[in-house]
Amino acid sequence: MNTPLFQHRKRQEHCPQCGSTLQIRQGKSGLFLGCSAYPACDYLKPLQPQQETKIIKELEQTCPQCGHNLLLKQGNFGMFIGCSNYPACHFIVHEEVETAGESLPCPECGQGELVARRGRQGKYFYGCNRYPQCKFTLPQEPHAIPCPQCGYPLSHLKNNAKNDRTFICANKSCRHIFEIES
Repeated sequence: MNTPLFQHRKRQEHCPQCGSTLQIRQGKSGLFLGCSAYPACDYLKPLQPQQETKIIKELEQTCPQCGHNLLLKQGNFGMFIGCSNYPACHFIVHEEVETAGESLPCPECGQGELVARRGRQGKYFYGCNRYPQCKFTLPQEPHAIPCPQCGYPLSHLKNNAKNDRTFICANKSCRHIFEIES
C-alpha cells in the first residue's frame, strides 16, 4: 500500500503555430495558455470559456438603423437592448442619465464637454466626450463652482444640508473642502 491514491501526471500541450510548449499565464481576463516562445510566437488559448451574451426576450420594437427586431440581452456588463442583426448592425439602446442641464467644459483639454458615463460595475462617472483623445474623468457629478484655495473651476458636492452645501475641489492635488451657504 505504498502507492499514493492520487498521482500527478504532467500533460504538456504544444503550440500549433511553432511547436513550443504552452504555459499557464495570468492575464486581465483570467488564466490562459500562452506559448513559451513569446514574443516570437503570440499563440494564446483561453482556459475559461468566453462569456457570451444571452438573449432573454425578443422585443416588438425595430432597430432605427437597419429595421430588424430589437432583443433584450444579458451581457458582461448587465442587461441591455441591442439589434438582432448583430454583428452587421451595432445599435444599442443606451440609458440616459439625467443631469442638471448645464454642460461643463473639460478642464483638461478645453475642447470637450463633461458627460455622464456608465462604468463596468454599473456606477456612473463623468468624463470628457472626446475620449480616447482626452481621458479626464470625475467620480461624481461636477459643479461649476471654483475652488477658493487653488481656483480650479470644478468641484463635487459632498453634503447637501438645509442651510449649508459642502463641496470638495475636483483637483486631485488640492481636495480642499469648502462650504457655500444657500
